[in-house]
Amino acid sequence: MSSGLRPADAGAAAQLLGYGLQPRLRPASAAGYADLVARHQSDVAFRELVDDIADGLGLIVLEADGVSGIVIAPAPGSVFEPRLSDYRANLSGDDRLIHGLIHVAIAAYAFPTPASLTDDDVRHASVVAVERFIRAACERLRERHGDPVSDPTETGQAWRLYLRRQATRDTADGRIGVSTTTGMIKYAFERLVAAGMATRTAGTDGGTYRLLRRYRTGVRELGATAAYRELMQALRA
Repeated sequence: MSSGLRPADAGAAAQLLGYGLQPRLRPASAAGYADLVARHQSDVAFRELVDDIADGLGLIVLEADGVSGIVIAPAPGSVFEPRLSDYRANLSGDDRLIHGLIHVAIAAYAFPTPASLTDDDVRHASVVAVERFIRAACERLRERHGDPVSDPTETGQAWRLYLRRQATRDTADGRIGVSTTTGMIKYAFERLVAAGMATRTAGTDGGTYRLLRRYRTGVRELGATAAYRELMQALRA
């Protein structure tokens, strides 16, 4: 254990990580959480201990602040890494690709430039706006690449599948069809709410959401992916 730390500090570090595994929890709503975050920010030895324990558990500490708390993510191959069945049961291969594209597109819509990932502006997004955004990007990609029967890349397959899917289709009871792109985007936003990364602010435009600071932190990692870059290039074309 690092110099100056006591055995009890390992318990405190583990408790802080435990708070981070409850993403909807905030320092202001849990006794002791704010104190642990403050210590993580000011005590280098304690911060290194938290990182060491997280590493052993297969977790990565992305950020910690007094408002959002500690933001952690699973390392590749970790037991904490989400499974596809945890996201939505019985997804077809096509639906999996479209849902992946949707999550990349929400990030690209909210944070279209590298600078937007570091500012403090509040980002809002609606289901209807994101659907239009994705469809426009996919149309530009089709203009650039055409529409061959097959594509070796997942990104190429995803945007072609998206264009073939209906944007809206009401069900008999008036709800949005879950297999439409609008329904899938709505589901993606609700998953972000459940993960403590967004909040619902209005029911207009299919649902409007405020994207929280911890979402921005996660998107910084996503911004390096090829799918994110290709989508942004299409919109700048």
